[in-house]
Amino acid sequence: MSGFTEGKKKSRRAKFFADGILLTAVGIGMRTVGLFSGAFITRTVGAEGVGLFTLVMTVYGFAVTFATSGISLTLTRLTAEAIGERREERLPGILSGGILYALAFSLTATAALLFGADFLARDILGDPRCALCIRILAPSLPPLALISVFSGYFIGVRRVARNASTQILSQLFKVGLTVFCLLRAGKGDVASSAALLSLVSTLTELLTFLIILVQYLADRAKFRKKEKASPPQVLPVAKIALPLALSTYVRQALVTLEHILIPRRLRLHGESQQEALSAYGVLHGMALGVVLYPMATLTSFSGLLVPEFAESFAEGDKKRLSRLAAEAFETTLGYAVCVAVFLAFFSEEIGYAVYRSADAGLYIAVLAPAVPIMYLDHVTDNMLKGIGEQVYSMWVNVTDAALSILLVLILLPKFGIFGYALVIIGMEGYNFFLSLLRLRRRISFRVRFLHAILLPAAAAGLAVFLESRLFLHVGAETSPFWLILRILFAACVLAACLAAAQLFRALPKKKKAATGGAETKEKIG
Repeated sequence: MSGFTEGKKKSRRAKFFADGILLTAVGIGMRTVGLFSGAFITRTVGAEGVGLFTLVMTVYGFAVTFATSGISLTLTRLTAEAIGERREERLPGILSGGILYALAFSLTATAALLFGADFLARDILGDPRCALCIRILAPSLPPLALISVFSGYFIGVRRVARNASTQILSQLFKVGLTVFCLLRAGKGDVASSAALLSLVSTLTELLTFLIILVQYLADRAKFRKKEKASPPQVLPVAKIALPLALSTYVRQALVTLEHILIPRRLRLHGESQQEALSAYGVLHGMALGVVLYPMATLTSFSGLLVPEFAESFAEGDKKRLSRLAAEAFETTLGYAVCVAVFLAFFSEEIGYAVYRSADAGLYIAVLAPAVPIMYLDHVTDNMLKGIGEQVYSMWVNVTDAALSILLVLILLPKFGIFGYALVIIGMEGYNFFLSLLRLRRRISFRVRFLHAILLPAAAAGLAVFLESRLFLHVGAETSPFWLILRILFAACVLAACLAAAQLFRALPKKKKAATGGAETKEKIG
């Protein structure tokens, strides 16, 4: 029996890493394509166009939050718990309940955007040019909500390859359609460019839904015998999703208000409407995208932590929960420290190579020290969601958003866009601190900070130091290809340093084991 259990644990661990590697490869590839397509968009429509589209997405983001209403996480938790409790017959009912729930909220949100577009653009966003974009984005909400249902289901049943293939196809379609439309349209006015980007987003969501629906139908045909039909479980879905949704509504409303206030408070600092939108677009639409780009690796694995923690929590396996938490925390911290060092060192050249913007490079350097906190907060939130603390996490996010608004009101008129960078850094620290306190109360685990901070920081520092001595730095003249080669060289040096440190730590253990074996033989002799 113990051998079976051990074999099951090894199989589950192997499945976790296989799924994580698959999603990581997909995530990195998709973010790379997205990053360079974003650079193409910026150069084509300009910083003001990016700023206007980003402003539209604040209202759209709230509509998406209402349309999905916590359904993806709910489906992941319910399906993982059903599997952990050996009640797979509940799966079809959970999925159908999620679909009904998502349709009810998404259709309501669609109607609100269609009929309230003028009011939202004129009175909320303060820019009538946004109305057309809002109307174009409205029909994307029902398919987007259903995508969330199926994605949560696939993660919960550990069939993440379905999600991976869907992401690849949808991203390729979105990038291809964006490039085609912008090249055909040429350099137009800001409002037309933003409307075109909105149309591409809507068409992409429609196609993505069709792809994931086909994936689900294929999945059901394969596993039909294992999952018997059951009535829609709307009530169990609603019991988890609604409390999560309510707190999400509050937070998203506050986040929307915060982003609406940013251009207005920047104007009090002395910027014009165009300058305010441009600065907002550079920091939020460009620099923050680069800072979050390396998180693709963590996003893939941390998303898989939700069903892993949910299943272990349902089984009452506290030892495994502690081990998973310690490994996730140490790995994230070490990785984030290395990323922060690389971003700070290459910030100027990344800004020029990707966006042809000195300001983007400057803001990347400003945000780089907050990378460890940002990445750890993301992973910690997923661990909390896996053990049923999603409502606590959301209320922490609500207070985070409320404090952010207060700081935006105070800091932006005095410090301009740098004040907003300070808001991002300060609130990430606040959010992470409260999340970590809660996690430590529920799960006992220890973190080796020497291995998670000092060693990665020293290795990353040595890597960028050697790179700076061996390669010529040309600043604004750096080509993306040359920059990638230099970063890859530094990454190889970093990997070699970490591998050497790992071998060095293992030597005393081997020596001690060999000595212990010799002593045993001597006693036996």
